[in-house]
Amino acid sequence: METISLEILKEAMPGLTAEDLNVPFSDSGIHSLDSIVLRDTIERYFGLEIADKEWDQFNSLSEALEYCYKVKNNPHYSVVGNAKVSANRSQEIKMPQMANSALSENWLLKEMGDLHWELLSRGLEQKSSGFTDNLGNRLYAAFVRINYSLSPLNAFKEHDIISLGAAIKRFGNYAYYSSVNGACNDKFIKANLMTSFSCRKTNDNSQIAKSAPEEKINNIEELEIAPDFYTEHRLIKKGLINEIQTGEYNFKITDNVLESICHSINPHFEINGVGLLYFASYPLISDECCSEFFRNTMEMTDYNKAYHTIYRDTFYFANCNADDQIIVKLNSIEMLEGNQLQMATSLYRQSDNKLMAKIFTVKQKHQTA
Repeated sequence: METISLEILKEAMPGLTAEDLNVPFSDSGIHSLDSIVLRDTIERYFGLEIADKEWDQFNSLSEALEYCYKVKNNPHYSVVGNAKVSANRSQEIKMPQMANSALSENWLLKEMGDLHWELLSRGLEQKSSGFTDNLGNRLYAAFVRINYSLSPLNAFKEHDIISLGAAIKRFGNYAYYSSVNGACNDKFIKANLMTSFSCRKTNDNSQIAKSAPEEKINNIEELEIAPDFYTEHRLIKKGLINEIQTGEYNFKITDNVLESICHSINPHFEINGVGLLYFASYPLISDECCSEFFRNTMEMTDYNKAYHTIYRDTFYFANCNADDQIIVKLNSIEMLEGNQLQMATSLYRQSDNKLMAKIFTVKQKHQTA
């Protein structure tokens, strides 16, 4: 774990060595501004806040890191009041975590989603299967938006170790927002995830209503102002904006159709444990349409092997039944500098033409030697 920590700190302070971790602050040459940057880096990586009285007791960076590892590895660790509820985990990349000779985006999404649900359970002090509203109806923490930037998926290699740290906040008792920071040697992952609670009163996935958990214990810090991450979702859903700046990219929001496919749901792979279309399936269904366009219209036979995700922003608006079909429309595509492709897609239920999602994607072309 020391290697991972060093790589994270080197991003904030280039030239830092393993030996520097054990040098007392008084002899290290680390100035006050450097100390602030390093402290912020450590807190973001581990998904926790270090109190001033704790930080002032550390004599070196290694002591600060050791403290964080002890806190995060304590199975009884929980945060109450207005402190952060956080979690971290590490995973070796093996064959189940890979796809298409790269890190599996589907696996990564599910792993980050599971981290978010773990934070919800910690903050509400109950298992996810126990989430109910004031009337006793089962609630589901459904994702409404997820975005992430990362090193190209094919840069992650078998037996690399991915370490993820996450923390969660909320806006009222309805929207729950988590941030995830990950490291894997010289590679990175940064993500934001937001869920809202929904109630399904019938077996029809097209009839899902917003709700809120029963008012019991809630240790998750509450935001006073709705984050832009939440507001932008509402604006797109209502059709009030025609472009969005997300990450470092600007996407036009248009109804133009460059390619359209009809996707049949595979219930054994794309439907989750409670009978809903898995949130991690949406981007892959979108990729199917893009692949059709590049293979058939652009005659790019190497698209699937050559291009890998480096940015994705998915806005979720609706779910569907397993026997429904999904119409996927490629709305726009743009070639960016550095052999990058920027794409926007829309997913609709075939049964009633309901908009299910807007997905904004950037893929990087693999550079061969």
